[in-house]
Amino acid sequence: MQLFHYHWWTNKVEEMEKFYVNLGFQVMLRVGKYEGEMQTFNSPLKWDDFRHKEITFRIIEMRKGQTNVTFGYGKKDRFDHIGFLVNNNEYKQIINRAEELNWKVNEGERRTFIATPWKIRIELQKRADVITEVKDTMIKTMEIYLPFNDNPKLISYLLGLKVTLESNTEIKMQGKSWSMAFLNESHTKMSKITFLSKEFFDKVDPVNTRLLSVNN
Repeated sequence: MQLFHYHWWTNKVEEMEKFYVNLGFQVMLRVGKYEGEMQTFNSPLKWDDFRHKEITFRIIEMRKGQTNVTFGYGKKDRFDHIGFLVNNNEYKQIINRAEELNWKVNEGERRTFIATPWKIRIELQKRADVITEVKDTMIKTMEIYLPFNDNPKLISYLLGLKVTLESNTEIKMQGKSWSMAFLNESHTKMSKITFLSKEFFDKVDPVNTRLLSVNN
């Protein structure tokens, strides 16, 4: 199981695309509602080609190495979900545990979403083509703020992860080559992502998430 993906709703979609392009991400897909219909505005189209149109972007997908980032238009910044690449056996086990927890499961042909008590969703993806084959820009650690009104340790149970730290303010859990930390705050928000990358960067994106890289 690999942590590979995250999604935001934001009114800064153009700024987000520009930011990630500057980090070396490639635009894979742009889908937006224009004149009442969903249409694509994919490359080689650039923003100058359609900025004057009133398009409400449903999704812009960007990829670099082993990371897939998506975002769409929202009235304010809202962190929506994280995604995991899983095999068939992992998928079945996670779905069974979600049902034990009585968490809503929305299965689809292309991906499955599990709702959590913290207003974030967990995406399960079995298609390997959602990332590139290049072993670079892999998510190593992810820090997420959320209220501890329900115990985030339940996420470790759902995903079959080992808990490495547990306190009233922080819970850490470990995957095979990545980890997640949940910090007790009043509102759910992505705080920081560390990538394993050949290139060095330490930046804050337009939705105020710190992105930094390490090379080991």
